[in-house]
Amino acid sequence: MEWLSKPAIESDRHKTIKRLKLLQQINYFLYIATTWGIRIGLFTLKQELKGEKKYGINTTSADTLSDFEIKGNQLPHATEYMPVNYFTIEHLLKHLPQSATNGTFFDIGCGKGRALCVAAAHGFKNVRGIDFAKELIDKARKNLAAMQDRYPELTYSLEWEDISRLDIAKDISVVFLFNPFDEVLVKKVIAKINQSLQQQPRELFVLYCSPRHKELFFAEGFTSLYRIQKFNYLEGIILSKNYDNFHLQANC
Repeated sequence: MEWLSKPAIESDRHKTIKRLKLLQQINYFLYIATTWGIRIGLFTLKQELKGEKKYGINTTSADTLSDFEIKGNQLPHATEYMPVNYFTIEHLLKHLPQSATNGTFFDIGCGKGRALCVAAAHGFKNVRGIDFAKELIDKARKNLAAMQDRYPELTYSLEWEDISRLDIAKDISVVFLFNPFDEVLVKKVIAKINQSLQQQPRELFVLYCSPRHKELFFAEGFTSLYRIQKFNYLEGIILSKNYDNFHLQANC
């Protein structure tokens, strides 16, 4: 009987993980291609292969949320799990004012933590995520632990919770949304943001990808600072609201 050395076992394990990740990425490509077309499917596959390698994380997949252990009763208001395209999140972060990195980056519906990891690589030292799917939070924790090895100054917190327990802390400078839920919950998020701004007046940015309900933000005094769109599907905007300025204009 042939016994394998420890380095050989580790090598085989890494090869198996790489094969599984490649299979996962191919399945994701097929999902995107059949849903939105070959062109965007090929572009997405390229971005996935490059992004996962660049950041050293494992976030590629499309999952039905009902397959997970869910906290709360808001599943009917949520969408499926898909990670934001690396192209979109990287462009938004590059156009965000540098001062924003002094605060906390908060991902609502963080999934496996892709946006949190990319934010960490773009200068944020404090990131926070919330998701109501336990399995996604568990995977986000593994990805952020890997990022912390690369960026020792990084601190992160993850909450397995639903939106009814959402709190926009005073140190949060950026809220990230990748179309995580419907109009009903978007309104609740905006109300929480406004409450936080009233308690601690400051400028707050919202990075909103696939912004189906952006008009709700405009109605509450948010302004658009930057917009990126590719293939008519990959869309993202940077929204901003400065409570001091907004309050001053409202009283003029």
